[in-house]
Amino acid sequence: MLPGERAALKGVLSALRPSLSIEIGTDKGGSLELIAAHSETVHAFDLVRAPEVTPERFPTVSFHIGDSHDLLPQVLEQLSSAERGVDFAFVDGDHTAAGVRKDLEDLLSSQTVTDTVILVHDTLNERVRAGLEQVDYSAFGKVRLVDLDFVQGRALREDGELWAGLGIVVTGFALGPEAGGPAVYGAPEVYAGLAASARPDYEPLAEVEQELATQRELLSMMESSLSWRLTAPARSVSLLVRRLRSRRG
Repeated sequence: MLPGERAALKGVLSALRPSLSIEIGTDKGGSLELIAAHSETVHAFDLVRAPEVTPERFPTVSFHIGDSHDLLPQVLEQLSSAERGVDFAFVDGDHTAAGVRKDLEDLLSSQTVTDTVILVHDTLNERVRAGLEQVDYSAFGKVRLVDLDFVQGRALREDGELWAGLGIVVTGFALGPEAGGPAVYGAPEVYAGLAASARPDYEPLAEVEQELATQRELLSMMESSLSWRLTAPARSVSLLVRRLRSRRG
């Protein structure tokens, strides 16, 4: 995380002092250190557990290793049954449009997320932003504030990629009219000042990403079929013949 992001994260946690927090995407535990230091209990989700993330380093953290799209709804249901409320959540896991959208919607759909502050990392990234823009926040009556540019991200000078940035979603809290702050430029308006090739169009990007995932799934199913395996020798011979012909030509 960038220094400004860490400062914002620490500031939110210091003001909130969560009893129960959730982190989606732990990696080596950098952000988890701040979350655990300010929370009584934390549930952390990641596909794998890094060697640096040990029980000794994080004694108050319950780790859930696997796909957050499967595990998070289960844990939220358990917390709901125990009448435990989530005070804070940090979303930094699946960086696909569909993935970040599901993580956020799973949180917002839960009865445990009532008076909650949610921070989302990498909101300037095109794929992450595409998923966040697709969420229908108005469908969740408890949502009080949405600011996807709470802390703005950076365009990396080396390769031009867009990363970092924190978005904030607040549920339940009674916020006054001043909570939204002054009018500011949103990310789409900022992009308008960049080269045309640098301006992402979020909706088509999400559609292309979904189509790519569908085609990969179909290809995997085809390759695992009996007919594909039986015809593999014939395809190999055909490929060899085409290569020989191209060399002669």
